[in-house]
Amino acid sequence: MPRSTKKRHGLIIEGVMTVRCRTPLAALILALVLPGTALAISAREFATDADLVAGAAGNPRLGGTLLPPGMEADKPANAYSFEFAQLTPAMEGEAPAPPQPPYDGPVDEAYGAYQRGLFDAAYEAAMARAGRGDPRAETLIAELIERKLIAEGRAGEPGAWYRMAAESKAPFAVNRYGMYLLGSDDEEERGKGRDLVRQAAEAGDPLAAFNHATILVQENPGAEGLKLALPWFEQAAEADVPDAQYALSQIYRALENLPAEKRDLWRYWLRRAANGEHDTAQLELALDLINGTDMPRNIEEGAEWMHRAALNGNPAAASRLAYLYLNGIGTPVDAQSAAVFYLSARNVGLRDDEMEKLLASLPPESLEQAMLRSRAIARRY
Repeated sequence: MPRSTKKRHGLIIEGVMTVRCRTPLAALILALVLPGTALAISAREFATDADLVAGAAGNPRLGGTLLPPGMEADKPANAYSFEFAQLTPAMEGEAPAPPQPPYDGPVDEAYGAYQRGLFDAAYEAAMARAGRGDPRAETLIAELIERKLIAEGRAGEPGAWYRMAAESKAPFAVNRYGMYLLGSDDEEERGKGRDLVRQAAEAGDPLAAFNHATILVQENPGAEGLKLALPWFEQAAEADVPDAQYALSQIYRALENLPAEKRDLWRYWLRRAANGEHDTAQLELALDLINGTDMPRNIEEGAEWMHRAALNGNPAAASRLAYLYLNGIGTPVDAQSAAVFYLSARNVGLRDDEMEKLLASLPPESLEQAMLRSRAIARRY
């Protein structure tokens, strides 16, 4: 069974995919390349006011007022002048998903049980293989212990399992042990962790490449850090790491000293990340399409991406989708759906006066149904 990933503080570690709003790294990159831009995904990420729903009013990069369906925008000149062979201007910015060969490798029973929530079965299957020195099984056991899904008294300390897995020199295991050490309070241990992640990246592990790039950005503020990190982001993006694809879209879009053939590809990488279920990329693509920001306006497609981001667990998208439904922007006017998505966003702290009036206007039965539906969405946040 192919591996999946989860995130910790903007870094990726091997484990179970957990979909969430990926703002920390995005805010960091945007703050470095466009001062003030991080506001769009931090302080204003829950805005539902018409002037703020797409970011900061009056700033063409951050968005502005969402216009109702039917209002046209001029197509930006050379909006899709891609130079690379995989895209041409005639493709109008569409980013076809790369061909995926069918998986014909061995089925990993331990990871399969883990992904289904059968943690005892996963532990037993992994232990049987760990006795034969299987680094994937050893990494899985460490993950189970670290996430407190198996008692430490039953299986031992997670660091010991990560260390044993890394002794195999398998790049994914070296990356995972490095990530574990980066969580230490000891600076010497963290330094060792950084070195291990770098070694795994140099050995070709795509998740390690993304992690190494992120560390470089964090430790080298400004354009210099982005310059150092860019080849690693590119390596990870080519290997279909959605977080790296989104990072590339931000860097290519904002840095002016890059070759034109790279700058022109920011839309390609944004769509690749969105197609890879990166919820922040989906939100940004939705806003760009709705507002016609650096691409032709397509309000209906933008609303579809907003819906997809909201269902992928992005509360910012849920709050903005509520506004779309309330006003019929790219969607039919649907007060019930507006209430559902507003309530799901409100569960993480948002309150909006206009939306509160909507809730008060709903019949009790409709409000109860909206609350039930919103809980199912909010569980993804």
